[in-house]
Amino acid sequence: MKKKKADLQISLFPFLSILACVIGILTLMITAIVIAQIDPEAVNDKIETALEEDDEFQNKIAEKKKELQKLKNEIKEIKENPRQKIDPKQKDRLKKEILALVKEGNKRQIENKQSKAILGEVVKVKSDLAKLMKNLEVAEDEWELMKEPEKFATMVIKQGGSGMGGDLEPTFIECHQSGIKVYDKNGNSFDVLTDQISKNAKLKSLIQKVAQEAPYRIWRSSQGTEMDARFVKRDGSKITLKDKQGKEIKLTALQLAPSSRRAIYKYDEARKAKLPDPEARYIIFLLRSKGFSSWYRTTLVCEAVRCKFGQVPLDGDGEIDLSLFLGS
Repeated sequence: MKKKKADLQISLFPFLSILACVIGILTLMITAIVIAQIDPEAVNDKIETALEEDDEFQNKIAEKKKELQKLKNEIKEIKENPRQKIDPKQKDRLKKEILALVKEGNKRQIENKQSKAILGEVVKVKSDLAKLMKNLEVAEDEWELMKEPEKFATMVIKQGGSGMGGDLEPTFIECHQSGIKVYDKNGNSFDVLTDQISKNAKLKSLIQKVAQEAPYRIWRSSQGTEMDARFVKRDGSKITLKDKQGKEIKLTALQLAPSSRRAIYKYDEARKAKLPDPEARYIIFLLRSKGFSSWYRTTLVCEAVRCKFGQVPLDGDGEIDLSLFLGS
């Protein structure tokens, strides 16, 4: 069966829609940049400067001041000599001059009101511009998300190996272009700019604490009780732990939760192989594609206090999900 000619046509609607969006965004950006140059204070300064430099305008003001002073003197003289007969012609002239000055004053008041109205419009335009710029940023983010949605997908950080039972208790530090974001075990965080990494007291204190607590981990009993202690030894089924105050905790393997019993097995394997005891507490760097500089500076802080660290490269700019480690 022969295909109709219309069936072979290609629709350009999606491409034209995208092109229209791009042109619209560019137009908004150009308009925003132009309007952003409007500064109410600069406008007033320009007006004042122009008026000060206008000799004709200044001469007119000087003449009006002289006329006003002359009228004041004449009125003062009349008040001082109220019985003196006033020349009708002079009286009419005074009335005309007073009316002219009143008219001139009203004109200046109207011009002043118009100037304030224009200033109000400028302020309103700047306010609208701020909202427009904010909407434009949102539109740009949505546009980037439409182009590469997988780049902004949420990244779930998982434990290596079996990852069961909370064997690891790392402190996560996200490294990005402008600095680092440090997470605690409750999901809270604080930021440090790249050039402040080597001087930030809070960051140094946290890394030093991680280094000091490297031999410790959270042990769990079969009843769910948690113990922050380090492994000392195992003698048959008897396990000896020691907490941070130096108090020994003695219990049997059956009194420990399965995850803690697996940790005991790892200690035994390491000591049989004459390797260092496994550690649960250290720094894990979550490395963004443009975060090498902040990562390198933070590793220097870790090395200065002999804090162990590792890194996990992140493929994309999406949010980080640490829920598998929170509260561990």
